[in-house]
Amino acid sequence: MAKPSSSKKVQRAARAAASSKGARERREIAFPMALAVVVILGVALVVFARSSRTPAAAPRVGNDHWHSAYAIYDCDRFLPAFTSAADPDGIHSHQDGVVHIHPWNSSAAGDRADLDVFFEAMGARVTDDEISGPGIGVLEAGSDCNGEPTVIRAVRFTQIDPAAAIDSASGLSDFYVATDTYTDDFGDVRLLGDLEAFTFARVPAGADIPPPPEDRLQIALTASAGNLLSTGPETDLDPTDAPPAP
Repeated sequence: MAKPSSSKKVQRAARAAASSKGARERREIAFPMALAVVVILGVALVVFARSSRTPAAAPRVGNDHWHSAYAIYDCDRFLPAFTSAADPDGIHSHQDGVVHIHPWNSSAAGDRADLDVFFEAMGARVTDDEISGPGIGVLEAGSDCNGEPTVIRAVRFTQIDPAAAIDSASGLSDFYVATDTYTDDFGDVRLLGDLEAFTFARVPAGADIPPPPEDRLQIALTASAGNLLSTGPETDLDPTDAPPAP
């Protein structure tokens, strides 16, 4: 028969072993739980940062106010400007043939400032199949132009010498050069700076596409001098609104 003291020692050893095993199991469970918490918090912080960050690239909300003349060119003539004056995001037009670019929110700022935001405000579509919108109807690719089938193109024009253009007494179009020609995905074209110009055209393949008319280039220049400002988002105008009476 074991002595009482020996029995107690066995019991204490058994309790110690059980306690050690329980602590080890708790540590084994605690580590993956702590790791899971760290991962969840890290993902949440990344999502929050992406959703709340201010774009570093221009145009920036509350900082930049640009103007770009634009035109719709059909075969061999310019058509009227889109007639919408809606402005939900800060990239819009005053029915004047000029894109006014001053984002109200991050969805239209930085690398999200593209022609798609403008087309949506205008209630317009510019695709490789058609150009359509209030004020111009529908221009379908493939239709005849002086006996030739047509395609849809978009051209970006930039000033070769902005300082000289401002001081020049001659036409502003002399200072614009075509820098990019697009054949599709027109909505993805980014707006890159002040006093660019864009022409959206239905023309025969390979045809020359001119910059917007002189009066629109002048409006953009005057607006960028601070004489044409916007006061805030305007969302209650229908994209089919007619131009205001003269």
